[in-house]
Amino acid sequence: MRRPSLPLLVALLVGLIHAVAVIGVQLRYGYDVGPAASPLHVTLWRYGGLVVLGAVQVWLALRYRLVTPLALVAVLAAVAFHAELTPPDPVFRDVAELEPSVEGPTGITVVENGLHLAKYAGPWYVWTVAAGLVGLWEAVVRRRRGWVPDSGVPSATLATNPRLVAVVAGLAHALASVAYAWGWGMSGTPVGAGWALVGGVAVVGVPVSLLLTADVVWPTLVATLLFVNSVHAQQYAGPGDPHALYAGGWFVFLAVALLPGAFEYGLRRVGRRFGGQPV
Repeated sequence: MRRPSLPLLVALLVGLIHAVAVIGVQLRYGYDVGPAASPLHVTLWRYGGLVVLGAVQVWLALRYRLVTPLALVAVLAAVAFHAELTPPDPVFRDVAELEPSVEGPTGITVVENGLHLAKYAGPWYVWTVAAGLVGLWEAVVRRRRGWVPDSGVPSATLATNPRLVAVVAGLAHALASVAYAWGWGMSGTPVGAGWALVGGVAVVGVPVSLLLTADVVWPTLVATLLFVNSVHAQQYAGPGDPHALYAGGWFVFLAVALLPGAFEYGLRRVGRRFGGQPV
């Protein structure tokens, strides 16, 4: 067995364990998420996505020693498991029990005090894209700074085609963001969806381009955390849709992400002017 295949096998094993743990806890508490509960393509998307979410981060950690992707997903998973496994337990009610005007069972179930793991597992593709972005950020920072050892991520593509990498990163973010918005019924008009797609490319593509071409570090990390916060806030939102604001008002979030970059660039210019080390 070749050595490079070992991290992949370990990562797949951890991904399977991750999927079994999430689905197993949901089944234990009475959620209808078994293989027979949904069409085959939905089951494959749900189960396969959980495997991917767990496996990719472990592979990056074993193969390239990147810790931020695994840390991000571990925190999100820990929050979901803690909320699901601590009291109160979920309660399943038919809509008829909550609406006196409805006569007889409707078959529509409302879950109280639950759905934490479902909210974690549903947007697995969002967490995967976000983990990839923080992994890219960590790889570049570790290569260009002397704080910690280089991760060993091949730099040829990043150095040769930085703008292409930025566009690909922005496009991955845009597709994940719009797909999540569509799942919540926020798709709106074709013009609105196009606006969100273009903005989704810009709000991550511009910071990544600055990271790769100008060594401006903080916008990429801030943009990624804003994305994660938007989706996580949507999961527990009251009135209003935080992610709709994020997708439609992307220019505001781009400006917020660029602010620390401007401060970072200014400090670097001052440091160089007075003979100090770059920040």
